[in-house]
Amino acid sequence: MAEYYSVIADYAPIPSSETIPKSKTYAKKALAIDDSLAEAHGVLATSYDLDWDWATGEREFQRALELDPNNSRTHVLYGLHLDAVGKQEQALDHYLRGVELDPLNQNAIDNLAGEYVSSKRLEQGIEECKKNLEIDPTFSRAHITLATAYLLTGKYEQFLEEWEKAANLSKDANDLALVQAAKREYPKSGYRGALKSVLALEQEQAKRVYVDPAWIAGQYAFLGEKDQAFAWLEKAYTEKSGFIGSNLKIHPFFDSLRSDPRYADLLKRMGLA
Repeated sequence: MAEYYSVIADYAPIPSSETIPKSKTYAKKALAIDDSLAEAHGVLATSYDLDWDWATGEREFQRALELDPNNSRTHVLYGLHLDAVGKQEQALDHYLRGVELDPLNQNAIDNLAGEYVSSKRLEQGIEECKKNLEIDPTFSRAHITLATAYLLTGKYEQFLEEWEKAANLSKDANDLALVQAAKREYPKSGYRGALKSVLALEQEQAKRVYVDPAWIAGQYAFLGEKDQAFAWLEKAYTEKSGFIGSNLKIHPFFDSLRSDPRYADLLKRMGLA
């Protein structure tokens, strides 16, 4: 249950603020019974990361790896921690180790691909995504990561194609509506118009279902609309959104904000300065 609550916000429209306390509680209960459970320490570490207690998260990850240095999932989770605090080269080492330990684990491969994308080694990211889809072409997260890589390389038609594949696989009505809105607008006004139509619809959807405000902020930042981006980042900060904690320091979507004093202030408040 601890692991379930530590990751559910990545897959369902649920704010991290609702899942973090439950994940911590279940992990601590497991460790009270047996403190040598490496995976429980790893899940607890992730819970601390989601709560922006980076130092405690680091200690728990070190304990998890001390107990079981050959656990693929722990290496991947630790990679996410290292990314969050801006240590991308160290993160890459752990993603590579995670894939080495479990070569067919598509989540591990997707995180490795995501690391290449976030560090702007885009061709390597695209290559890893394609390898992942050779294992199982219905793995929707690989299509999302590939779509992001195509967006960042300016291959907008391929971006829309991969995003549509992911939406069709997930059968998420809201995501399908976003893709269709983007596809309708793209021929008329290019990628900027397409993304603006997506942002408008996402904000309508956010009145009915949870949408991570940091995700909306990232899209505004990608478009260079800084004031809107920071307004949504403040909402994300207030609710300790999952996307802001894991991506603010490294994701290329936020590149346009890094020279702004508001960005440095936000990192400081999150304990990431």
